Amino acid sequence: MIRRPRSFLGLCAAALLAAQMTHGAENRITPDMVVEALAGQGFSVESVTRTLLGRARIVASQGLVWREVVLDMSSGQVLRDYAVEFAPQMAPATGQKTMPRGGKLIAESDFNELEP
Repeated sequence: MIRRPRSFLGLCAAALLAAQMTHGAENRITPDMVVEALAGQGFSVESVTRTLLGRARIVASQGLVWREVVLDMSSGQVLRDYAVEFAPQMAPATGQKTMPRGGKLIAESDFNELEP
């Protein structure tokens, strides 16, 4: 049996960790990617902010449909993608930059343009 010094094992572990981090960075979703995808679906991005937990929060609108996407910046994982549709009489104020309250969940409505 060949004995390797502890420093060799530590070096191997560090190399493996660095390789995983590099690979993970290539697959990470960024706020710019989310903004581009929303724009491609016809949404107008109202705001991109950072939450208290360091996550990116993107709010976008398309007529009476508002969408909120929350992205974990460390892993690039989409934690929340929430869309609501408002009735014309309950329309949010023009120029609003935050996610309005109320509305009907898209999954419960007849609005299917967001589905791939």
